[in-house]
Amino acid sequence: MAEPHAPDRSVGTLGLTFVAVGGVVGSGLLFAPLFAAQQAGPAAILAWPVAGLMFIVIALVYAEISAMLPVVGGLGLLPTFSHGQGVGIAIGWVAWVGYVTAAPIETQAMLEYASNERAFDWLFVAEASASGRSALSLPGLGAAAVVLVAFTALNAFGVALFTRVNTAVTWVKLVIPVVIAGALLTRFSTAPIRETGFAPEGMVGVLSAVTTGGVAFAFLGFRHALDLAGEAKRPQRTIPVALVGGIAICTVLFTVLQLGFIGATDPADLDRGWAGLGRGGANGPLAALLSGLGMAVLARVVVADAVLGPFGAGLVSTASTGRLAVAVAQNGLFPRALSVFSRHGVPLRAMLLNLAAGLVLLVAFRDGWSELLAFNSGAIVLSMCLGPVTVLALRRQVPDRRRPFRLHGVSVLARVAFVAISLVIYWTGWETMSKLSVPIGLGVAVLAWRAVRDPQLRRSLSPRSLVWLGPYYAGLLVLTFAGRFGGGREWLPLGVDMVVVAAFALVLFEWGVRSALPASAAAAAVAAVPEDRS
Repeated sequence: MAEPHAPDRSVGTLGLTFVAVGGVVGSGLLFAPLFAAQQAGPAAILAWPVAGLMFIVIALVYAEISAMLPVVGGLGLLPTFSHGQGVGIAIGWVAWVGYVTAAPIETQAMLEYASNERAFDWLFVAEASASGRSALSLPGLGAAAVVLVAFTALNAFGVALFTRVNTAVTWVKLVIPVVIAGALLTRFSTAPIRETGFAPEGMVGVLSAVTTGGVAFAFLGFRHALDLAGEAKRPQRTIPVALVGGIAICTVLFTVLQLGFIGATDPADLDRGWAGLGRGGANGPLAALLSGLGMAVLARVVVADAVLGPFGAGLVSTASTGRLAVAVAQNGLFPRALSVFSRHGVPLRAMLLNLAAGLVLLVAFRDGWSELLAFNSGAIVLSMCLGPVTVLALRRQVPDRRRPFRLHGVSVLARVAFVAISLVIYWTGWETMSKLSVPIGLGVAVLAWRAVRDPQLRRSLSPRSLVWLGPYYAGLLVLTFAGRFGGGREWLPLGVDMVVVAAFALVLFEWGVRSALPASAAAAAVAAVPEDRS
């Protein structure tokens, strides 16, 4: 293993944009049209532009700080510049918990679709499939392990090779969904909408589709471009275009595909409403829908894309999860040895750690990727809460630092982004948030143990900058318990609940900004990152 060195900046605008698009167009494209329709009915069409707009605002906030500080593992490392090492550790840990589930999710999705072919039905337990579950068989677990190893191996030869492979794969991943959406639209009918009404579950259904319906999970793939920002050429241009452009492209693609799915659904399949729609089960809603329409060739193309799409997304997530683990190691929670880059310029040790964690998750959650979906989304969205706080804090701490991309109206947009993040967490629901408390508690315990053993780490935690995160998470936990989503008690009326969440978020946002490091400390941290003048 070579000595650590700065990664090469070899990712161009198209490459980084396709990292964002490739992360979004994965298993979510294959399953979310069904899952979102089950939550919201035809109104699922609204969930994609609603979520897309929210994530564009969030991406814009991150674009300013990522272009100014293009570091590897940005989601976990950027908060350290404004709020210190303690906040960086907390956010990095939560992000890693979500990130490390992504490759196993994509692997499960890929194998579930492949099992539609008789030649691959051995991947899953027959008794489980018959009961509506999708449990990987023992040979299926072996195949999934091979896929995870392949993700790591392809990333091990450097970011330049990775981006070339990913760009080629993403072109195909974009063309096939466009063809499928066009084919579905040729069979579009308003009959399914007339059968149940446009929004049978009201606004609650639309917002549930954003989280438990897989919409947020799909859009969260844009974060991979953020994590590779430190390896981007001309970051002042590349990063904003990649983040915003990637989300915009995918918003249009997913909305059109959802429209085609709704309009091509047979009203006879809606006898139990949209919530009871099980077209194709968990193993292939789009392929089953196309087969029912007599488009057998396209159905097979979907199965092929169902392998290619999640494979590409898994490849991207493996790259970015490795960079995030580097950030967590640099902050002091993981061993420093994990931050070493190989001679190919990749964090191989960190990727091997993630591979081991992914293999464990495959065994623990072998009954289907949907078990991990909401957990993944909740953890990653929660880890994004520092972006809006950091961008405003750095404006005040280092006002003279060159900002290659300067966000206009940052004071308003940062607050809007923080409220949007808080709302998505709230919509995730009580069941997911309560489960997320387990790894968060484990992270707190590990950090406390490390701090006791390492006085230098204990002194660097900046507890004043860290303390507000506790009330923020606890408050969201209480609100999800009292709310209407994901097993909440429904004590808060719809509309009132979102006003309460927004008000709570704005109060905690002010606390977070005021908890930032002194300007001198932030300036010293920022000065360690060379300004890019390219």
